[in-house]
Amino acid sequence: MEIRLSLVEDYPGMVAIENSIWNDLNTSSVTTYNSVAEFQLRYPTGSHLVAVENGEVLGLLGFHPPTGLAAHQRTWLLDIGILPSAQGRGVGNLLVSKLKELAKERGIHKLSLRVLGTNEGAIRFYKRHGFVEEGVLKDEFWIKDRYVEDVFMGYLLNK
Repeated sequence: MEIRLSLVEDYPGMVAIENSIWNDLNTSSVTTYNSVAEFQLRYPTGSHLVAVENGEVLGLLGFHPPTGLAAHQRTWLLDIGILPSAQGRGVGNLLVSKLKELAKERGIHKLSLRVLGTNEGAIRFYKRHGFVEEGVLKDEFWIKDRYVEDVFMGYLLNK
């Protein structure tokens, strides 16, 4: 399996993943893309790491500064998605490990993410990779007739 920065030829697989993984347990707003072009307008090549095996994109990990502020350029906000048929095969582990290396090379100090409190599997995954809970917004979202927490997690690269 190859882990590398995204290329144009990866976009159909990336869109397929994005359109297949989001639901009311793992996101506050299910987003789907109507076309590869729509996704490409939002995310330029190289804005994700991808896990590719035999020409198939098995996973993607997006990273970008949380805001456009100059003071926010040493933090990356993350989002990750794994093809359902590839989940449990270590794809996410490889992507996160490679992202930590890339972040260090690029002088990034902190990796940050947000995860719904209902997404217990993702929270466990991030904790296994050294992320710590930095804060919780209680009852932040109303999803499927109940309130859901928004959990902020972070990982410091240069401790």
